[in-house]
Amino acid sequence: MAAPALKPLAVAFPNTDALLVQWVVTISSLFILPTLFLSGTLGRRFNRKSILITGLVLYLIGGVGPAFMHSFDLILVCRAILGLSIGLISPTFNSLIAENFQGEARSRMNGIQTSINGIGGAIFLSIGGFIASLGWRDVFMTYFYAVVLLILVIAFLPKFPPLQTGQSAKSSAKLPKFFIAVAIAGGLHTMMFALIPTNLSLFIANNGIGSVSSAGYLIAFSLVGVFIGGLSVTRVTKAFKKMLVPLVLILMGGGFMLLSSTHAVWTVALAVFMIGLAEGVLFPLSFIKTSEVVPTIIVTTGISLLLACVYTCQFLSPLFVKGVEALLRSDSTRDVFTAVAVGLAAVAVGFLLFSRNKMRATLLSATNN
Repeated sequence: MAAPALKPLAVAFPNTDALLVQWVVTISSLFILPTLFLSGTLGRRFNRKSILITGLVLYLIGGVGPAFMHSFDLILVCRAILGLSIGLISPTFNSLIAENFQGEARSRMNGIQTSINGIGGAIFLSIGGFIASLGWRDVFMTYFYAVVLLILVIAFLPKFPPLQTGQSAKSSAKLPKFFIAVAIAGGLHTMMFALIPTNLSLFIANNGIGSVSSAGYLIAFSLVGVFIGGLSVTRVTKAFKKMLVPLVLILMGGGFMLLSSTHAVWTVALAVFMIGLAEGVLFPLSFIKTSEVVPTIIVTTGISLLLACVYTCQFLSPLFVKGVEALLRSDSTRDVFTAVAVGLAAVAVGFLLFSRNKMRATLLSATNN
């Protein structure tokens, strides 16, 4: 929700480096990590309801806090508190899904979760885009919506007891190597999607494509894509099977290629929708695969590590842009978007070749046996 406030913040704090202004969106991703890595321990000592209530209280403090600050450093401190709160909230509700749903029901729940994140973000970014035209402080006031979530958790969420696990069983359970690949891939595709909220506001302003408020609407439209992608993940998985991942990567790459050449608001809207649609499928797939390959007894640890990769890569997104610009010897965001599109296409081709070689090896092994 803070993304539409980036341009007004840059104007309000003219002596602040542009990278620090972008960190208003991403610094929370770094500070998610301390509480994220404690989630397994906390889940064995406290009931899930208490953890979520504590997380939501901190979320309110960190979310609304910047509206009352007159120092940019204190704004970043509040955003760090917001990150600590998300580190409590995210693994808790994701582990509840993994532990209480199986098979297709789990896939559907992960898709619904991603869709609600997307449509919720779209609604509040639209509000934020409008409010940003009035003043950046008002944008942060929209975080008061979490009061509604706090009331819902207190009123309706059961008191799921702390996890009870035997020490010997826990010590014998190990994270499979394939999960490491899933976690890294989850972080990288999230980093690509994070290029939208961290760069679009400045991109359209610098290229004369739209205003501060239109940036909010366009970022929101990408989250409408996330919403649709999340709802469709179960069906498209059945339809495309092993071809799904490369097709979705090509879709995301096409969105970035279109964005790199656009000069009109409607083509920006189409591009970010394509990127959001791809992310809406990829994000729940990461959690579905994690729940499938990680032993149930350490699934919270697995989800925490996946989220650690996701949020670390979100935080590194602005640095990734700076690195690509340095590599290309260009300060044009258009060139960065083009490079990302080419990279995603290359990964999609590599995935297809890897899958084909793996299938051939499996068939050859079966024939020899």
